[in-house]
Amino acid sequence: MNKNLSFSFDIIDSVEIDYLGEMRLIDYDHELDKYLIVTADYMEYMEVTQTGEILTHHKLNPDGVDAVASVLGIGYLEGDVTVMSETKGYVRFRDSVKIGEIKIPYDFQPYMFFQKLGVFQNESMIYYPKPWPASSSIGMGEIDFYQALYNSPVIEGKNVETGDTVNTVRLPESSALRDGQMHGMLFPVYTRTEENLLLSTWFEPKIYIYQKGDLGYDYEKTVTIDIPGWVENIPSSSDDPSQYYLLNNKQIGGAVTNLFKSGEYYVAVYHKGLSEENHPERGDDVHAYRISVRKADPFYAAIFDKDFNQLAADVAFPATSDSPTVINKNGEFVVSKVAGLSETEDDGVILYTLQLSAK
Repeated sequence: MNKNLSFSFDIIDSVEIDYLGEMRLIDYDHELDKYLIVTADYMEYMEVTQTGEILTHHKLNPDGVDAVASVLGIGYLEGDVTVMSETKGYVRFRDSVKIGEIKIPYDFQPYMFFQKLGVFQNESMIYYPKPWPASSSIGMGEIDFYQALYNSPVIEGKNVETGDTVNTVRLPESSALRDGQMHGMLFPVYTRTEENLLLSTWFEPKIYIYQKGDLGYDYEKTVTIDIPGWVENIPSSSDDPSQYYLLNNKQIGGAVTNLFKSGEYYVAVYHKGLSEENHPERGDDVHAYRISVRKADPFYAAIFDKDFNQLAADVAFPATSDSPTVINKNGEFVVSKVAGLSETEDDGVILYTLQLSAK
C-alpha cells in the first residue's frame, strides 16, 4: 500500500426527504440525475432529486394488471425502475407506470434477494443476474445446488432484437468457491465501468475483473484486497449443507458489498465481519440485535489506483451511514442514514453526499 496517501470520506452535503418511515438508498441514474430509495421489502419506492424533491412515489401491488408478487431485487435500467419479480422476471416502470417486461426465456426458481440488481444495457444486449432454471434437476438446499451455483454463469445477456441469450461472467477456476467445499450462498455484486466489469462474490476479499468480449465479458484477472482483521467464512467439506451454517452460526463473516470507480480510483466497500468473541448477544428484539451488529461491524473502503494497486484500507464511512450503493455523476458517494445508528431523531429520510479526499 502507498503509505504516503491518507484517504477520508467527508460529508459535503445532506438532504432530508419528506417521508415518515424508513427507506434506504439503492440506486442512482446518471443520465437523469435521480436517486432510488426503497422500503425494506422493496415493495414501495420513491425517486428523488439531489435536493430532496420527490419525483415519484409508488407502491407495487401484488394484485391487478400490473401485479408484482414478490420483489427479489430493484434498480435502474436506462432511467426506468426495474424490478425482478418472483413470478414475471424483470418488470420496468416509468413515472410509476409499468411500461414493459424483460422476459426470461425459461421458467426459473427464485432462490435469493439481490442486494444490487445490476441490470444494464450495452447496444442491443441487456444483461441481468441469471436466474436459476426451474428445469434443473438439482433441488434447492442440496450440496449439489451450491456446487452447481458456484460453477454456473453469474450474468445472462439477452438480445432485445432477436431474443437470443448468452451466458457470461463465470467465476474463474482459481476462485475459492470452486474448490468443492460448501461456502454458503453466492451473492454476486458487480459494477460496470467504461473499461471493465468488476465482480464481488460477497464472501471473498477479492475483485474479479472482466473485459468486454465478442460474446459478453471475459475474465481477465483477480485482485486480492488486503483487509486487516477480515473474518473468513468457514467452508464445510460435509455433504450436509447445514454443517456450513452450524460452523458459521456464532460469527459473521466479512463481505465485499459493492465496487465503484470514483475519478482515478477504484473503491471496494466492505465490512470485516465479527468473530465469535465479538459477536453481540442475540435477544428477542431482532431490530436491536441488527443495530448492535451494525455498530460493531461498520462499513469501510479499500482504495486502488487505475492499475488496481491497493493504496489504502479501512477508510471509514460515517458511522450512521447505510451500506454504500451509489456514486453520482460528480464522482461523489451518496448514502442513506440509518436512524437506529444515530443519537438524534429525524423527521424524514436523510441522504449524505460524501467526497472521497486524498491527502
